[in-house]
Amino acid sequence: MSGTEARQWTIAETHCLVKTKTESGSKLVNNYLLLHTLGQGRFGNVKLCERIANDGSSSSTTETGQSVSNATIPKDNVTSASTALPAFAPQKTRLFAMKIFSKRKLRRLKDYRIKKQVNDSALKADTAIMRMHFVTTALDRVYEEIKIMRSLYHRNIVLLFEVIDAADESDKLYMVLEYMAAGPCMVYRPSSKDFVSRVTGGVLGEDLARSYLSDILYGLQYLHQRHICHRDIKPENILLCASGRCHITDFGCAKQCFNDRTASDAILTDPRSLKRILLSDTVGTYQFFAPECCYGEPYDPFKVDIWAVGIVFFLFLFGKLPYASENIQQLFDEISRSTLTLPTTELSHSPECQNLLHRLLQKDPNQRITIEEALCHPWFTLVEDVAELLSF
Repeated sequence: MSGTEARQWTIAETHCLVKTKTESGSKLVNNYLLLHTLGQGRFGNVKLCERIANDGSSSSTTETGQSVSNATIPKDNVTSASTALPAFAPQKTRLFAMKIFSKRKLRRLKDYRIKKQVNDSALKADTAIMRMHFVTTALDRVYEEIKIMRSLYHRNIVLLFEVIDAADESDKLYMVLEYMAAGPCMVYRPSSKDFVSRVTGGVLGEDLARSYLSDILYGLQYLHQRHICHRDIKPENILLCASGRCHITDFGCAKQCFNDRTASDAILTDPRSLKRILLSDTVGTYQFFAPECCYGEPYDPFKVDIWAVGIVFFLFLFGKLPYASENIQQLFDEISRSTLTLPTTELSHSPECQNLLHRLLQKDPNQRITIEEALCHPWFTLVEDVAELLSF
């Protein structure tokens, strides 16, 4: 499979929703048994769930108290893919992460923006860029996230397995995702205002940082080859599977940047090339903003992703953010103007490691290292098989 070739596989889209309870009181959503909560966010909750074989061997109770057999769930309204996992997933895999949204709440969260559009009829004139007002809801963004995730199939990306959306019959929208048993690659400690690894109990040594960073770069390279920018790379959105591999998740800020002149909020930077575009809206997490995002100027979202990888790399090595002012204006000034300073730690870092970090956090986006250059950096060539093709 080539680097840009899309791999086709089926993601279940289920429009029938049956919510029941087991005899012990546990909740079932179709054939998924809900377990404990993995996380809570502004837009919804994430639950660990177990896929239950629909063999009629157990009974459950509907929300109205009526006893039913699991086998009575109408199979005609559920796609075949919802009861059979894609070929790449081991059949013993029963645990998933289920994101649960309230569509009513999402519709109430509106975002008012101005988008810029190229006017083809006046491409050479000063009026070539037109401004238009538009409104999106958080539900629109969730559907956009689903659309993007449908196209993704890579070992360093959290995969989407099923979407349960009963339209007007239910307020809930469910995304069934690959479960990452080891959680985020690093977690934030509010008491000490630092980031620690659950694997090491502190920062990462170079070997583990190299393994994590190569996973992140390969996953991001896969996205960028499909014209998808993530726009919210941070430790919280980089999860570890049971074997310790990094997977990029949460595509709520991601954008498919189509390379044509009808891209809704894109500005062509070179009329002779339709591949490179700039965006004008800034999303994501302030501490991971690139300098070019801090003052509202159009920016290249793919280069911004690379800067965010550099911030994550800095956290791997030092456990602290390089720019951490709690005042937003001061934070943006630091990101844009302050010289990058590496903290003094007990762990010494090789010159190659420090050089890669500085190149990822190059303030000038035109001088910033690319993903391809980073993967060929001497710091990675110290390890055998680092350039191994990542495929299933």
